[in-house]
Amino acid sequence: MLLVLVAALAFSTASPLARLAVGVPPLAVAAGRTLVASVAILLFRPAPTLRALAALAPRQRWALLGTGALLALHFALYLMGLAATSLPAAVSLVSLEPLSVVVVAWLAFGIRPTRREGAGVVVATAGALVVASAAGQGEHRIVGDLMVLGAVVVFGAYIAAARGLRDAMPPLPYAGTVYAICTLLLAPLAVPAALTAASAHAPGTSWLAVLALGLAPTLVGHTLLQSAARTVRPAIVAMASPGETVGSLAIGALAMGATPSPREAAGAVLVVAGATLAIWK
Repeated sequence: MLLVLVAALAFSTASPLARLAVGVPPLAVAAGRTLVASVAILLFRPAPTLRALAALAPRQRWALLGTGALLALHFALYLMGLAATSLPAAVSLVSLEPLSVVVVAWLAFGIRPTRREGAGVVVATAGALVVASAAGQGEHRIVGDLMVLGAVVVFGAYIAAARGLRDAMPPLPYAGTVYAICTLLLAPLAVPAALTAASAHAPGTSWLAVLALGLAPTLVGHTLLQSAARTVRPAIVAMASPGETVGSLAIGALAMGATPSPREAAGAVLVVAGATLAIWK
């Protein structure tokens, strides 16, 4: 629970930091954050990581590659969605991640959702529809909402994959390897995008924001969440998402002037309430 709480606090900074990366394309932001996190871990634990990789069976290596691909797709979809819609809408829809985790855990591991989890799905889905109904106001666009929802679905599969590999590698070598795979898969699209951003004179503060994204929500948040996913119920792991939504909304409103519209705020309340109902024991 402590790992999940700290992860939620770290995640709260992700969307505001991504918005501060002005001029840096979303795919370059996605690759940059995982590059920072992977380098930080692999420099700290190079030998254990190499030993753990060498000990993997071929099937586990393919599973590890698939997990990195899921994380790359999650980051790419979310950051592109965030760039295409309002900050309040994006961070509100993120709270649907617990429901994605619950459903995928049921399909992958037979961990059947409880009656309360089912009720949470209904409430949170209603909230998502309310949030989406505000599309067209200000920066809020439905295409961005749909990309964020795609990222939410992928997140459930990513957490399930992390749980499936919990006995294959120690937590830090696993995290560093997954981030490295994610970076390599994003690189063919991210590098040209980054060069374009550089030619457009993206400010230095934007690249500092990418660095901070790699250190706080990725290195700290995602690594802790992967560690928690090894031992506790998927629904508990997903508690980080409602915390991320509340924290991101607060940061966006207080520090960036990104105040949610009345409909976005109402939908956010329903989404967080449904997610909390689904995971509260």
